[in-house]
Amino acid sequence: MSFKDVEKQLDYFRYSRDEVHGYSKAVGNLLDLSIHYVPDAEKAFAEGREAIWSGINGWEIPLIYANGIIPVSFSEMGRFAGVEAITIAEDHYQFPQETCSMVKCVVGEWHLRKDQAASIKRVLGSSVACEPYNMAWEIIKKDGYEVYNIDVMYRAPGVEGERLDQLVEFFIEQIHGVQAWLTGSRAINEPKLKVEIERKNRLLTKVRRILDLRLKHPFYIRSLPTIYLLNGLNTYFGKPEEFEAAVDLLIDELENAKEENEPRQVIPLVWVGGTGQEFGVYEAIDQAGGALLGFRNVPFKLYREDVPPVEALARYMFDNQNAGASIYVQQVVEQEIEKVKARGLILQGVLGCSYSTIAREMWREYFHQKGIPSINLEGTFQFGAPSGQLVTRTKAFIEMLS
Repeated sequence: MSFKDVEKQLDYFRYSRDEVHGYSKAVGNLLDLSIHYVPDAEKAFAEGREAIWSGINGWEIPLIYANGIIPVSFSEMGRFAGVEAITIAEDHYQFPQETCSMVKCVVGEWHLRKDQAASIKRVLGSSVACEPYNMAWEIIKKDGYEVYNIDVMYRAPGVEGERLDQLVEFFIEQIHGVQAWLTGSRAINEPKLKVEIERKNRLLTKVRRILDLRLKHPFYIRSLPTIYLLNGLNTYFGKPEEFEAAVDLLIDELENAKEENEPRQVIPLVWVGGTGQEFGVYEAIDQAGGALLGFRNVPFKLYREDVPPVEALARYMFDNQNAGASIYVQQVVEQEIEKVKARGLILQGVLGCSYSTIAREMWREYFHQKGIPSINLEGTFQFGAPSGQLVTRTKAFIEMLS
């Protein structure tokens, strides 16, 4: 398959696996895990394994696995959602056209799946996600979905000491509420949760090692699998042992990778934003000689192992940028720019997301004043080829940096 034959996201996964990374068994394994993630989880559910739809914020994943449940990221739905899902969201549920395409994809796909035998009907939401998602939680209940929506989790800049401890106590209560919804009991098996936290810390450390090795071999693993390596770090694609095995193999490959006879000049970039379905943008970055070496969601902190496991979940959430203002993300981006010596930023958002639009403008202005150029991209979430304008702008931006 050549890139001109790619028509949808699954095509791009296979193209990246077979044509771009044919030399790497580890990358192939990672992409296979991602390709089969949702279908395999639904198959396991149909065969009697418990599974729920969840986000990928991170804190809830160890708890879900500690209960023997498969977390299925609802943000993966865009890979399957096309015009039909968007039409259902807009016509059946009356979502305005300007609503975030990610939310419309998810709601439309859930509607299409609601009567299937393998339909996972339980959803763990979060009120901090976004307002369109808060509306979605209420709407899908009418389709027979059971939704548990946890309360707001937010740490304002400067919150420390006693006030932070109060937030942690509040969120610990939220965690026990999630446990009661998952299992019918507020009691948490702390030894199993401890094992999952140790697994997560082990994988966080290993993925950081991969990101460091990529500074020496920036083209060994390209943009798409790098993004999905980070996505997989959140949920392990429903298969923790297989994911860790793929990570271990990738470390081994990178540590033994040979230097290129003719080293190519790399244009180091930091990716700032979500990971939507505009996979053609990743290919444009690669073709223009860019390398995504820094990320706003880089795994830079571990779960604490010196406190009880439930407290460790709460403190991890408040210690990371997912539980605070955009200025926290800004600080992470600055660290990434310095670490990878980035020449530019790619600010990516989903069409219709007003929050990310404001945040990206704030970051663009801030880093412009510091002399760091950026490009602001806004694409759809559902499958399909990216617009020619997005690809052209991306290539032109990277060529400018070279």
